[in-house]
Amino acid sequence: MSISSNKMIQQWFILIIFVWNFSSNMAIITVDFDEDIRECGNGMPIPDVDLSQFSILPQDDGTMVVNGTVKIINGFGNPTRWNMYSKRQEQGKWNPGIISRDIPNFCAVLQLQTESWYQFTKHLKQGHCPIKAGYSESFDNLNIGNVASAFEIPAAFIGDWRIYNEITTFRNGRLEKECYMVPATIAEV
Repeated sequence: MSISSNKMIQQWFILIIFVWNFSSNMAIITVDFDEDIRECGNGMPIPDVDLSQFSILPQDDGTMVVNGTVKIINGFGNPTRWNMYSKRQEQGKWNPGIISRDIPNFCAVLQLQTESWYQFTKHLKQGHCPIKAGYSESFDNLNIGNVASAFEIPAAFIGDWRIYNEITTFRNGRLEKECYMVPATIAEV
């Protein structure tokens, strides 16, 4: 084999590696949320929200569509604290996850355009607190985009997660704490 054919093979090999590496970096990461919210297992009750007529529908292109009605049974005051943290399944065990955020007053940032959830909250009829008991919000096949992209979730996070959401708010002059957990799978499509 001549030196020029060796050089050509090397160039093709480098090109193949470049194309493979480039295409693997273009993969779409998605988050698939289980529709059933669950207790956190910490003794706090689940927020009293009726989600029986609400669906989260993952799409083939990695985006999500929300459909149906969410009804708030007990209201949320201002301020309302949202402490979100996670657990990740690794080698069959649930370990503390790196995904977390504690927001002392979610009401203050609910409609902030620089926040990741804005792609959803910008569609709310009522984008401020307090949210009174009995309030409902309806969605008609609203595509809210790719959640993984909005939250800048890297491919290294692919796997099964549990997302815990502790909500602290004032109701009738009393501080109340609630918590719900949503199982989620971060995947590549």
